[in-house]
Amino acid sequence: MTTYLVAGGGLVLMLWFAMLIGVSLDTQGQRREWRRVAQQRRAAWEERREERRPREPEDLCIECPLRR
Repeated sequence: MTTYLVAGGGLVLMLWFAMLIGVSLDTQGQRREWRRVAQQRRAAWEERREERRPREPEDLCIECPLRR
């Protein structure tokens, strides 16, 4: 009985490691994911850049001290 449990556990571990190695070798998936991350970073950068854009006097309210 113990032999079967050890053999079964070893087989499960071998399959698990084979799957992990196969996933790590999936370069197309990694490239796709890194492209998605880069696109999100560019969008966030553009959003922050737009927020830091100097305001035009027409964009500010009349009472705003920054209008002067």
